[in-house]
Amino acid sequence: MSQYMSIGKVSKLKNVSIKSLRYYDQIGILKPAFVNTETNYRYYTQDQLYLLDAITVCIKLGIPLKELNNYVENDSINLQKLLYDGKILAEQKIMEIHNCLGTLQETLQNMASPVTGLAKIPESKSGILLPDGFYHSEIQERLLLTVPLEEDDTPKYYGQYILKLFVTAQQMGLTAAYPSGIIHRYENGSYQRHMFLTLSGNLENLNEVSKESVVIIPSGDYACRRISAHIADFSSLKEEMKEVLKDENLYIIETDTLSEGNKKDGYPFELECSI
Repeated sequence: MSQYMSIGKVSKLKNVSIKSLRYYDQIGILKPAFVNTETNYRYYTQDQLYLLDAITVCIKLGIPLKELNNYVENDSINLQKLLYDGKILAEQKIMEIHNCLGTLQETLQNMASPVTGLAKIPESKSGILLPDGFYHSEIQERLLLTVPLEEDDTPKYYGQYILKLFVTAQQMGLTAAYPSGIIHRYENGSYQRHMFLTLSGNLENLNEVSKESVVIIPSGDYACRRISAHIADFSSLKEEMKEVLKDENLYIIETDTLSEGNKKDGYPFELECSI
């Protein structure tokens, strides 16, 4: 029995309720590898944890559970087809969001000040003199799961990275959630971009390879600015923010605010830079 895990252990490892696991068995999308006929206890193998990861991600994407039966072949899930369809669904949702962003951006342009081009933004209350358009914010420590962006990646391709981050988090036994965004990092003359999701969970059991994709953003004071579209030119942004940057090695976080409750007064993105 050493190769099997009880339903309770699987529930704890993957943060999925025992009730849900029993339901997955009932509808035929994740049947236990072994059932004790005397106790009716369910047991699973290590390989089945990856199938559970895929099921969890697809539920988050909005694929109805009963439709997952369409992916079952010979008592196992066609994982490749499931993830492919999940990727298409994620990309469709991303495109819907970007269509909304276009409408928001047009509205904001109509509301913008003829002098600065920006809608009214609250002034800093910190006493620190910030450039026009910036405000002060105290932000708590965050754990971010990241994946590098290619040089020619544009917003229409970001959906595939979000899906990859969700799957990676499940495999690491962690919970990934919004807000998402992009980390713009400039270090020793090199510029890199990474897509991220926000993490929650215990990092103590991660191996060294897994930890390489996790970035810890410390709590502290940040100069922030609300923007209506993704950053297209980091060099000009770096020049614009030079008065609030600590040194040449820096990172600027571009956070998606559409997933937050307050929506940042209608702005879809917020720039955050440690000061």
